[in-house]
Amino acid sequence: MQHLSAVRPARAIFLGSVALLLSGCSMLPSSAPKPAPPASATLPDATIAYTLTGQGALPVVFQSGLGDGKEVWDGVVQEVAKQHSVLAYDRPGYGASQKTTTPRDPCTIAAQQRALLAQAGLKPPYILVGQGLGGLYQYVYARLYPQDVAGLILLDPTHPQQWQRMQTEATTYAMLLKTRRKLMFNSTETAEFDAQSQCLQHVDLKTPLRTPAMLLVRDKFGIEEMGSYETLVRALEKDWQRLSGAPAIERITGAGYYIQKDNPVIVNEAVKMVVKKK
Repeated sequence: MQHLSAVRPARAIFLGSVALLLSGCSMLPSSAPKPAPPASATLPDATIAYTLTGQGALPVVFQSGLGDGKEVWDGVVQEVAKQHSVLAYDRPGYGASQKTTTPRDPCTIAAQQRALLAQAGLKPPYILVGQGLGGLYQYVYARLYPQDVAGLILLDPTHPQQWQRMQTEATTYAMLLKTRRKLMFNSTETAEFDAQSQCLQHVDLKTPLRTPAMLLVRDKFGIEEMGSYETLVRALEKDWQRLSGAPAIERITGAGYYIQKDNPVIVNEAVKMVVKKK
């Protein structure tokens, strides 16, 4: 799932400038930790593959979007790991993680992540980072286990009502997505897509989070996304600002849906800013 609004232009320009400035330092010698070897955790309901690298307080936990494994964070992990312990993982059914028969609703996935973090030996509180549907999962985690969370960073997150509203407000794109689901999604992707709003009736969606949060959104949409779907996404981003309590909507100039790939430096800077707010 992909996806602004009362954006603060000056702040967006500032973040873009920071990214541009820091990108010029990419050729300097790096003290980044070596890539971590893959590990796995055997939970009661799943076996999950993950990587754990870096060291330091406030572990950072990455959660990928629909259809993606932990590798989508490769451009971010090594830089963040200079200051933090960093965990990225494949949800069941992705990458090296086995499929599971456990429900794929956001609450179950949040509970599964919590069990994984405990088994990996990471103690809370955590900085949670999530993109797309993974952003919704991290938000639900922060709602269910607020004592575990020191900060939240959402990258183009899937809104709790996104699919529901898409079917009435962006019908052409909804039909396209239904076709993709039928013809292109594997069983894990289908299960996650179908369960994306399940259990949310048990989650507080009325009051903003009380943990430091940042909301990063893309600047570019694909041709098939323009029009009613883009309009819907922009409207939902405004509500994400309310839900998350983020002080602003940070539109990342030149970035598409995969902000962490198009501008990995900005994600690292977002982690630093959230830590400062703690």
